This record gives sequence, structure tokens and C-alpha cells, in this order.
Amino acid sequence: MKRGAIAVLLATGLGTACAHAPRTAAPAVPALAPHAGLSDPTTRTISEADAALARGLSESHEGHLNQAREAFDQAIDFYLSYPGGAYANSRLSEAYRRTLETVHLRDLESLAQGDGFTEQGSEPASIDEVGQIAVEQQPTSAESRRTAEAAVEVEKNDLPIELNDSVLACIDLYEGRLRDWFASALARGGRYLPHIREVFAAEGIPQDLAYAALVESAFKPSALSRARARGVWQFIPATGKRYGLQQDWWVDERGDPEKATRAAAKYLKTLHKLFGDWSLALAAYNAGENKIQRGLARYGVSDFWSLARTKAIRRETKNYVPMIHAAIVVAKAPEKYGFVVEPEPALAYDAVPVEGAVDLRTVAECAGATLDAVRGLNPELRRLATPAGRSFQVKVPSGRGENAARCLAELPAERRASFRTHVVARGQTLSTIARGYGARVEDIALANGIVSSRRLARGTELIIPIPPKARMSTLAALAAPRVPAPRPNSGGDPARISYRIRRGDTLGSIADQYGVSVREIQAWNRLRGTRIAAGSLLTLFAHR
Repeated sequence: MKRGAIAVLLATGLGTACAHAPRTAAPAVPALAPHAGLSDPTTRTISEADAALARGLSESHEGHLNQAREAFDQAIDFYLSYPGGAYANSRLSEAYRRTLETVHLRDLESLAQGDGFTEQGSEPASIDEVGQIAVEQQPTSAESRRTAEAAVEVEKNDLPIELNDSVLACIDLYEGRLRDWFASALARGGRYLPHIREVFAAEGIPQDLAYAALVESAFKPSALSRARARGVWQFIPATGKRYGLQQDWWVDERGDPEKATRAAAKYLKTLHKLFGDWSLALAAYNAGENKIQRGLARYGVSDFWSLARTKAIRRETKNYVPMIHAAIVVAKAPEKYGFVVEPEPALAYDAVPVEGAVDLRTVAECAGATLDAVRGLNPELRRLATPAGRSFQVKVPSGRGENAARCLAELPAERRASFRTHVVARGQTLSTIARGYGARVEDIALANGIVSSRRLARGTELIIPIPPKARMSTLAALAAPRVPAPRPNSGGDPARISYRIRRGDTLGSIADQYGVSVREIQAWNRLRGTRIAAGSLLTLFAHR
């Protein structure tokens, strides 16, 4: 059944895991050696190209890949438009090579980020640490008890609060070794608490139960436990599905704070009807209703606090309920416990309808927002893309929806999805298709909603999730920079060559033949992709 969670950040060194690897700063453009002023054409060209390159790196850092590509192309164009070309003199050719290598490096970093199929990161849910906590029920000072009693008396609590030794010990825990964690969790709760209270009030259950999410996940939608419980409310897959939370290859609504909150309210309401007591309902939310029912029947008790003194439930559940009571007491009167908390603003966003798979980096670019901002507003998306084959309401920062909707509606077909597709030929099966792409059968099936692989109709278009290793081995080979070098018995600057494409040629084979890179050929010929047609002419700058 449902598994609960509490983040445990002990002063002894248990650290905070991040939902995603921290983003690094945009790569810096190497500084140029000083030259004799911008009146020098070479210096002026290098300066203009470096400015465009810096813009491209900044846009790329924000996840705006199309704008980054335009800036990178502009930087390269400065060199190609120079009288005599990019190799007109040694200073220019060196700066040009440096620019190409920087762009190649960023291309590889983009490949490593994923093409939309890479599953988004999660962070360990603290439920996996709860069992290790020893909540020491030592005698609490009279002052601590008076502080708690005063807080309960002054604050309006719609959930009956116990101030027994277990709850007071948990308050001590929040004041002591979990102090930093509690403060950050409470601040983060500002994003979600207004909506949680609104939903709970509409369902007719105590609004104070909202603080169960603090104990569950520290209000982190990306929290994932070893029991595969996910989200702010830590639903396991089965319970999530029971309460209407969709879970497939593209989306996991357990990570959607709004939908998961509505599901949690209904589940808690059901549990209270079953047990007639909120502490027992909370225990069942953590351990499962069957576990609590068996424990009550076996030991002949009727309340949680008596059940907690038996062996019917694990330490995790014994800690879970008093920690929620303690969290309510401290969270509603933080100043009495020395906390100075600035709640984060509640989430504000516009919902924009999107048809089919669109890379979130494209969504961010259309919205004029960072990729991190768009990802943070759509934590239910398991991939770096909206779902293929259906409509989806993607969230963008408030005030950006109209522009984003217009931009997304006008996207050309080639920018709507950056995913590889495959049209099924006669006799092909999922196994043969998967082998051809280095992909997994189950990933292709899940991505396309295929239940049985026996009925793959000829002409069916499939989305193919390419594993990162396979993607890197094929695409990195195309992107890897190769600095032009003189061939044996040759020297001097590279010459301009007109090459007519022959049948069977690829950009990779042509690049290998002339000792240049694919990216250089693309830049010289204003090519956006790698498709070339036999009979067409390419311009190359290479040593013969």
C-alpha cells in the first residue's frame, strides 16, 4: 500500500540529494589576446564572432536550442564572409577553429542531455531513512511542553493534536538536528500549501493535514522512494492508479502536485471513514489500511497511540504520525520555535494546449522562459517532452501563455519534435526494429502504447527512444571536431573546393575524405541537418 516519507538531514552529514544534476554555468568564451584596436578587420571579425558565440552559449545554457543555433551560425558566418574566407590568415583561422570546437563541445553536451526520451531525474525520498531515526522519548522540559501547549491553544487547529512524549520528542527533533531541513521544507511549502488547503476544505477534511506532505516529501514533487512511491504525496503506483493518477511512459501524474493533492484528499477521506480516527487514517496512509486493520484486531486496541506500543507496525509508521502532529504545531507557530521562514510564492502559471510531442526546450524558448522553469512547472512529465499522440496542457510561467501558444501553434513540422521515427515495413517486429536502433523492445512498446507486438501493421509510424549510449556513439561521431590538417606533401592554407555529391555519400564520409568536420560542412553550406542529395554541389575548404 501507500508508503510515507520524511526527509532526514542529520547534522552528522546526511546530505540533500537534487532532483536534477546542478546546472553548470554557461561555458566562457576564451579571452582573446589584445590587438591593435577594432579598426583592424581581423580583430573586428573575431570580436563580432565572439559576441555571437557568447550569445549562443547563453541561449544554450537556458535551453533555447533554436536561438542558440542561430547565434552559433551567425558566429561562423562572420568567418566565412571574411574576404578570403575563414583561413585568410593565421589569427583568423585559429579563432575560427576555436569557435568550431566550442560549438562542437556544446553540441555534444546537448546530446548528453537527451533528445527528449531521457527520463527526468528524481531524488531519493526520505522514507528510506525514516526507519533509522531513533525518536528519543526522553523527559521533555516543562518549558518545551508549555511552549507546545501555548502554540496549540493559540492556533486554530482543525485536527486534534496530541502532545504526548512522542510528539514532543519530534518537536525537539525539528528544533535540533532536523532544523535546517524543516525550515527549507516549510519555506518550499509556500508553493503548494494554498492549493492543498483549498482542496482539503472542498473535500471536507482537516486543512491541517496539509502538513502531512511536509513529512511525506518536504514538498518535493520529484521525491521517489525505494518502494517506488513518488511525488509530494508519495503514492505507490497501485494506489495512484486507484485514485486516478495516470502513469505511462510519458507522464506520471503522481508527480503533479495538484492532481496528486486531489487524490490524497480522497484517499485520506476514505481512510477516515474506514477507521473513524485521523491518526489511524494517517497510519494507514503510510503503512496501508490492511496492515492497520490487522494490527488493531490482533492486539485488541482501538487507537493509534496504543497500536504504536505494539509490534504490529514498523518504526517508520510509529514515527510518521507523531511527526505530522509535531509538524503542525511547529509549522503553524514557527516563531515560537525560533524559525524565521519566508514562504516561497505560490505557483503561478498559464496552461497552454500542445498537440503531440514537443521538446520542452522548444516550449521554454517559445515562452521566453528557462528550461528549468518549464520543467519545474511540469514535474509530471517523465521525459523532456510533451506526450506523443495526444493533447497535453503544458504549464509555462504566468503571463507567458499567450505568446507561447502562438509560437507553438506556428512551429514548423521539423521543430515540433526532435525524435526519431520509424515506419514499419512488411515482416518487421518490435524485436527486429529495436535491434536496428539499439533500443529496447519495452521502451518502444511503452512509448507507442503497444500492448501486443504481434500486430504491427505495415506503414505504422513508431517513435523510437534511442538509448543514450547508442545515441552518443552514432551522433557524437558526426559532431566530433576534426581540425583540418595538411595532407602528406601538402601545405599552405586550405583551398575552396566544389564537391558534387555522389550516390551513397554522407556528410560523414565526405568529411573524412577531406579531413574536415561535419559541422564545418554544414556551416559552409548553410545545412541544418545531415541530409544531402546526389548531384548537388557542396563548398569545402580543405587541403587537397
